[in-house]
Amino acid sequence: MNSYLLNRALGSVTPNAFHVAQTSRLVHHLEPAPGIRFSSRRAAPTRSHNDATALDQELDPIAEVFAHKSGVKCLAIDQFEGRYMISGGADPSIHLWDLESRGSELEHVHRSCATVRKSSHADAHTHAITSLSIYPFDPVPSTIFSTSHDGTLKLSALQSPAITPVHTFNLDCTPYAHSFSSQPGSTLLVAVATSEQSVRLVDLRSGLSTQGLPGHNDAVLSVAWAPHRPYLLASGSVDNRVIIFDVRRGGHNAAIATLDMDDPVGLVDPNSGSTPESYTSRPAFSRHARAHNGAVTGVRWTSSGSHIVTTGQDSRIRVWDAATGANTLVHFGPRVRNSATSHLAERAPLLVPKSCMGSGQETLLWPNFNEQDDRGEIFMFELREGTFIKRLRVPGLMGSQSARGRSSALSAARINDLVWRGNGASGEGIEMFSAHGDGTIRTWVSREPDGEPTEEEEAEMADRKRKRDVLEEVYQGFIAPAPSRGFT
Repeated sequence: MNSYLLNRALGSVTPNAFHVAQTSRLVHHLEPAPGIRFSSRRAAPTRSHNDATALDQELDPIAEVFAHKSGVKCLAIDQFEGRYMISGGADPSIHLWDLESRGSELEHVHRSCATVRKSSHADAHTHAITSLSIYPFDPVPSTIFSTSHDGTLKLSALQSPAITPVHTFNLDCTPYAHSFSSQPGSTLLVAVATSEQSVRLVDLRSGLSTQGLPGHNDAVLSVAWAPHRPYLLASGSVDNRVIIFDVRRGGHNAAIATLDMDDPVGLVDPNSGSTPESYTSRPAFSRHARAHNGAVTGVRWTSSGSHIVTTGQDSRIRVWDAATGANTLVHFGPRVRNSATSHLAERAPLLVPKSCMGSGQETLLWPNFNEQDDRGEIFMFELREGTFIKRLRVPGLMGSQSARGRSSALSAARINDLVWRGNGASGEGIEMFSAHGDGTIRTWVSREPDGEPTEEEEAEMADRKRKRDVLEEVYQGFIAPAPSRGFT
């Protein structure tokens, strides 16, 4: 980085190249910040002795502070300044957080600046929150969308210190996730993944929620609008399929393509001159195509729209060429887990936008999920090649063996969602936030690596070296000339 600073001062590095190099370094240096916590407890102006004791415990760096009484299910950050974050819990409640309230401190307790729950508003959600988003066209966040196991999509206004439900769309089914396009040419449609076999579309102009996009054979768990085409929508389902829809079409004609994990070539125009005359491309839409050997829990587009990333309960993350539908065959290794569970939910990776990373260094973060043995770990991969970059561990969990071997749906190890923002409270840097099953929100910030590795890092490096030595020995055994044998 010092060489970049020198070259930047000399004018030999463009501002954009310097920015990309800086943000790439910051992303790769994400580390846990256990001193930054989130509390839904509101501080009273005057406190009794008991209240003061409770507050002192909150400020204690060892004491646990909770954002929700039950697990935190989902998070969302506003796209303009990245200042505000909303969280939804299994309570069910929704909280608004001002991320700039801590300054550059690494010991700070965030307090919710607006809240809605069953006891505070008659029209609030009555069951666990499943997804959240902030309306992307307001410079100051003023409107949010939320879905819940109560079968509704709600439109709410942010009016501190309260979040006020304004309109409710009754879906008559369970919504697992929703997506709203932030494109200027957006169709103002909210796509909702539901327990039905079709993707539901909610029209904000007319207020109708009756239109659906058929094509799947089972519940839909994840939906995502294309960032470069406001009319293209991708969805992932329990039927192991990923379907691309064109919402300008109606009914069954809206499903225009499916992704096939056995197709590394994709759709190729036979008239392009680059294929043999006898080559026949597969049909764009096929009911037999499968993207995963298990339920598809997450679908995301890269920021440029060039690729689609999907996750499945076959413990695979796949990267697809969005133009041809080809499986790029990127392999993320055997450490990825996304185990099946009877509780259906969207589980998707966090993609760092291409504008923040160097060419060919797009980054993916995956919260590993194991129903019986959650370890509280997040893997960071290079997106295009699947190269493992680093592992982030939730502090204080790896030494506890008592919770191993049983379900940990309400433990700190269960990571339900990830969000991130750039240019954090310190004026520069990257911050990531994770939603946990025990009701906490944890913070990860960019830090320069220490000069000396820890004992755990040394052990991991030694283990890697041992494995490399074994592989090298095997390789040398293959290429070594065989000893000559004479005939007797």
